[in-house]
Amino acid sequence: MWSQFLLENAHFAIHLFTALVLFAVFWLYYDAWTQHKGIKEGVRIAGFLLLSFSYVIQATSVEGSILDASLLGATTNGMLVAITRITGYVIFLFILAVDPLEPRPDHKKKALTPALFMLPAASLSIAAYPQVLYPVLASITGFLYLRRATVGLEDHLKPLALSFFLLSISEFIGLSSLFRQTDNIAIYEFAASFGPLWILQQVVLVVAAFGFGWWVFGYLLKQFEVQLFMILTTAVLGIFLVTTVTFTGLLLKNIQDENLRELETNVKVLNFAIDSKKAELLSDAQVVAQNPQVVQGVVEKARKPLADLSEDILLAKKASSLVIAGEGGQVLARGEDRDRAGDSLSDDPLVKRALLGESTASVVTRDGILAPEVSVRAATAIKDNGTIIGVVVTGALIDSAFVDGLKKATGLETAIYGDNQISTSTLISPDGKSRLVGLREEHARVKSAVLAKGESYTGSVNLLQRPYFAAYLPLKDVDSNPVGMLFVGKPQIRVLQTAGRSIELTFLVTVFLLVFSIVPAYFTSKYIAGQL
Repeated sequence: MWSQFLLENAHFAIHLFTALVLFAVFWLYYDAWTQHKGIKEGVRIAGFLLLSFSYVIQATSVEGSILDASLLGATTNGMLVAITRITGYVIFLFILAVDPLEPRPDHKKKALTPALFMLPAASLSIAAYPQVLYPVLASITGFLYLRRATVGLEDHLKPLALSFFLLSISEFIGLSSLFRQTDNIAIYEFAASFGPLWILQQVVLVVAAFGFGWWVFGYLLKQFEVQLFMILTTAVLGIFLVTTVTFTGLLLKNIQDENLRELETNVKVLNFAIDSKKAELLSDAQVVAQNPQVVQGVVEKARKPLADLSEDILLAKKASSLVIAGEGGQVLARGEDRDRAGDSLSDDPLVKRALLGESTASVVTRDGILAPEVSVRAATAIKDNGTIIGVVVTGALIDSAFVDGLKKATGLETAIYGDNQISTSTLISPDGKSRLVGLREEHARVKSAVLAKGESYTGSVNLLQRPYFAAYLPLKDVDSNPVGMLFVGKPQIRVLQTAGRSIELTFLVTVFLLVFSIVPAYFTSKYIAGQL
């Protein structure tokens, strides 16, 4: 979660920095325009200003994995970016095409080939995905600037041409977002937000921005007033970025802490549900043990009547198992399997305690085919005139129905572990169909705290490479030894999404204040320069 948060802030900072550098280029041409009032310079400054605005708008765009619905709307934001960026590039193409080259000695002017205009025109037919045009227009702009630097005499434009080529590479890599709807997991992970291609795009964009900056600041910083203005603007940008990252970081930390406290409460709710099941089963066992027909059947060792009776009681109570045993622990009847009797439960810890007169309930685990089986069992003595003559054992399996019912009532995503392996869970596997069962928890801190020490644990874990905030409580047997765990968790991305709206709003306010801070920065620098 924190890596995604930092990358999102990096995206914000990189695009604002790119916008600032392009604004500096705009200011360079604007300064030239104020001296000559030429139409060419006036048109060119409009192109760089629009390109700068497009990156400002894109900076406020929070990735879809963090924010489901933008305040401006993803379509509106994308449309504003497309309008400003494409218009800016078109202005460049127009002015660079009509503006004659500075001829080299004995060099004849060459007319632009029609292909330079045909390619954008053909691309513009792709109305559904305007971002397809970005790398095309950026590369053509770079080519035209390179042409002016090589065919013409304007050698100083080579860094500008290279920067536009780098910008086109960044835009081309950005087209990977069109593949995020694929069903191929490998392609999706490669092209997803914050994935390898996304990071590469940001890196190339930074390099392109530094290219623009290296070129433009060499000219701007020769004038004291402009130098002061750019220093003030850059300082304001730095202050706003630090403030934004700090504020959003503290906001996310508070939301994280609140969610961890909530998970601690939720896992206790799950534990309470298990304890309630224990109490319910123990109460059912005591009611059965006091049934006169059961007492008589145990005294007479009448297996068939006891089998009929236990079967009826099991169906009425909707339990998983009901066992009636004699004073030596020998099974007289099983409600879940009437044909299975005669075996001994004398080694069962619950039966031992019940035969000593102690009514008790406990969590029991045993190996299953795919995963451990976790159940709750309760045992109590059957007495005849105060003498213990047998025992009743009731049990309920903690299965999918149990956790689903809890999720329906509370909304909690839960998992029940037998030892360190998931027995049942509401969590869904990556295939979107099967439940996440059989997965082992190998986190050293979890195993040490919960299974070794019998303590609770709250913190970060990974389930199938997916980060979760989670809370664990131990499941203990009748001897208070940990035999499993209770888990309640929330994907970390959901916590980030909770903060997403506030992060987006912070970005928008920061951009708004940053844009309007340019005006006082300009007049301040003008005033200071005038005083000197």
